[in-house]
Amino acid sequence: MRDDHSIPPQDQASSRNGLLDLLRFSAALMVAVYHFLYRGAQDGGYLDHAFGAAGVAVSLGYLGVNLFFMISGFVIIWSASGRDWYGFSVGRLARLYPAHLVAMTITFLVMLWWAQPPYQADISQWLANLTMLAPMFGSGFMDGAYWSIVIEIIFYGWVVIGLFSGFIPRHTDAAVAIWMLFVMLNNTMLGSRPVELLFLTEYGSYFALGIMTWRISSLGPSNLRLLVAAIALAMTFHAAEVQRLDVIFRLGEASSAPLVALANAGIVGLFLLAAALGRHIKAGRWVLALGGISYPFYLIHQNAGYILINATAPAIGKWSAFALALILSIAVSWWIYARVEPVGRAIIRALFSPAARYMPRTFSRYPAPAE
Repeated sequence: MRDDHSIPPQDQASSRNGLLDLLRFSAALMVAVYHFLYRGAQDGGYLDHAFGAAGVAVSLGYLGVNLFFMISGFVIIWSASGRDWYGFSVGRLARLYPAHLVAMTITFLVMLWWAQPPYQADISQWLANLTMLAPMFGSGFMDGAYWSIVIEIIFYGWVVIGLFSGFIPRHTDAAVAIWMLFVMLNNTMLGSRPVELLFLTEYGSYFALGIMTWRISSLGPSNLRLLVAAIALAMTFHAAEVQRLDVIFRLGEASSAPLVALANAGIVGLFLLAAALGRHIKAGRWVLALGGISYPFYLIHQNAGYILINATAPAIGKWSAFALALILSIAVSWWIYARVEPVGRAIIRALFSPAARYMPRTFSRYPAPAE
């Protein structure tokens, strides 16, 4: 599923997995509904209004982020096909940064307007968040949802290293196998926070399952690919249980272990089904648009949405406020996708593409020879 929106929509439709686009939007919607109906009132007092049984019903919506990571593993290895490290890096920057800049700035302005705890921000926080790595500069994220974008950026960094060294695509399977060894060792024995951050051991199994799904579906099965995919699949259940225990630590309550395992199996099953069948389903314009707005929607919905619900619920009721926050978040996301991102991508490519001729280049054709 390429993120090159510079090609015409009809050409994008022929080269994308439409079901993964729909699944990506569904994951973003799942997370937004979870935030608005459950987490906002349960964790940190972000919302003044709780939604009772409806909130409990969507209390596993945080698993939508894990679904994002699986899709990302599949899509990023696909999008790295036939590209060198610099072209991939510029493409990722062009894809991520324009939406981040605008969504983060909108959230900043909304928080300045509201200016009540826990929604307070200043210009130094805005400047730190321009980097997308605000905690490295001693500042908090402008929106709590941004933590997962940092996870994505670290993953992209490893892909860039792999492309630069030539390890990707020629030795992708071996690289993911080694990664899974780190995941298993750290998650079950070491428990090192630096290792967790550097090698993404908490969520690495989801990325790895996505990668191996693409490798198997595109290049065919091999003993190593099937083994690594099986290990990654097993470790997703371990990761889901760790998340469940974290929810107990933060909120004092959580779903049962069997229910969380069943929900994890559900999102994995949906991903595998979409990955297997999506290539045979044409992605129309609306499907492309839903996939396209999922990223800005994820960025913009949380803090601004909480503030909107708090501001409007006393006048229109909490359910109308919830619907308004959801609809307005989608509308702003559409504007970012349709108006902001094309201009931002063009500017970034114009700034960085000329330097490509001076960069050391590596380029490997896909499909790669079997390891």
